[in-house]
Amino acid sequence: MQALEKVRALPKITLGEIVKHVESEAILILCLVTIIPFMQPIPIPGLSSVLGLIVIMQGLGLIFWGRPLLTKKMSEVAIAPDKFDIIYRAALRFTGFTARLSAFKHPVTKSRLTEIFCGFSIVLSAAFLSLPLPIPFSNFVPALAIFLICIGLLEEDVVLVLMGHGITATVCVMAVFSYQIFRERFHSWP
Repeated sequence: MQALEKVRALPKITLGEIVKHVESEAILILCLVTIIPFMQPIPIPGLSSVLGLIVIMQGLGLIFWGRPLLTKKMSEVAIAPDKFDIIYRAALRFTGFTARLSAFKHPVTKSRLTEIFCGFSIVLSAAFLSLPLPIPFSNFVPALAIFLICIGLLEEDVVLVLMGHGITATVCVMAVFSYQIFRERFHSWP
């Protein structure tokens, strides 16, 4: 929250400045902000493809560099001070919520190996999130996995991280199973 206080004092607030001040938590915060529209059961096909790609970029950034991947255009996106105040107040409330949600803090969540593994799960979940499927919960389930992983890393909660990985693994197994059924049905058509 101290980093966001410094951002509030800047004359011009851009996404790049926010990332620069928030530093190591920027990837996770970007992922959380990006998946907010999908934390409900109704799929949003057009939006899921665009925002899913942004989350994939952040997952790759977590795997390879440990910092966010932003295009130059994304870095220069300006945020009006009144809009940033709304974001800041929401972040204060959200921090209180996540602190209550977290109960099993463990330092293993701060290791580089954990970040790499979490990055892979975020990329896989974001890939499923970005598919334009008109099926209820098709965006919600991968978004929930990303949410739990990001909150787990932010709050250093190993159980939340493991729950996120479990949901990602379940989605992958369901995708393989669905593919097998589709393939069998497709080959049996005349």
